[in-house]
Amino acid sequence: MQFFPRLTRQSSRSLAQLLVPVSRLGVRSHSTFMMEGTMSNANNRLRLLEERYATDVSTPFPKQVNSVMKALADETSREFSNGFMMISESQAMLLHQLVSILRPKKVLEIGTFTGYSAIAMASALGPNASLTTLELDPCHLAVARRFVKEARLDKTVEFKQGPALESILELVRQTPRPQFDVIFLDADKGGYIKYFNHIMESNLLSDNGVIIADNVLFFGQVHQHAGYDDPETIPVSKNVKKLAKKAYDFNKYVREDDRVEVVLLPIFDGITIIRKARSKTVNSLE
Repeated sequence: MQFFPRLTRQSSRSLAQLLVPVSRLGVRSHSTFMMEGTMSNANNRLRLLEERYATDVSTPFPKQVNSVMKALADETSREFSNGFMMISESQAMLLHQLVSILRPKKVLEIGTFTGYSAIAMASALGPNASLTTLELDPCHLAVARRFVKEARLDKTVEFKQGPALESILELVRQTPRPQFDVIFLDADKGGYIKYFNHIMESNLLSDNGVIIADNVLFFGQVHQHAGYDDPETIPVSKNVKKLAKKAYDFNKYVREDDRVEVVLLPIFDGITIIRKARSKTVNSLE
């Protein structure tokens, strides 16, 4: 998730604040709770308590990984003002589960932040599989490296520091050129279309691979750009509207791209799962 200013509200207290005990306000359970004062509408789209329940009844991470991820989450929320960029624990569980099911040999993450999602995915990889993660900020990357090593995944995870597009082009120049079975896109929203096009044009996505794009509903603001009226939506800053418009542009772009098949899920902050169009994968095998 990309950093953006705190949302404004007409009401003095959001529904989330009414649901969450005062003692919990500003205290992290996972990153979703860090956003509890930034609801998109009065219906509390983030569904904080349901997400906590979902986490509690889901299979936890392996013991060693779980303790490292909890420590990482605590440090991120304590040391970084933009700690809410970290995905929630339940979303991390979903990524872990998907990687376990898909059994990829190579995973690419565009947007490391402090490494929470990288650890979630890397800890589900099989022998001889690897994860490459791209991050611009060296401070974020230093934390990620430390916790990945603590999770004993440093031989599985490769870090690349610098602008994401430059790192993608570096991958393209490799011989042989790598192909990734899972690509998790969680970087600057304005770059999503560029990253997607470079992935597709350079054939970085394997024929049976998937791209998972995060924040595609951007706090309940994206559907309004598509003309869906939501009378209960709380006013937001110009910057949030601008970023939501970028997410809208990406959603529209991939939906109209005949190279891929797309499903957008209204979970977390919106997740899109993208795969190559079946006709394209068949043709590539002929």
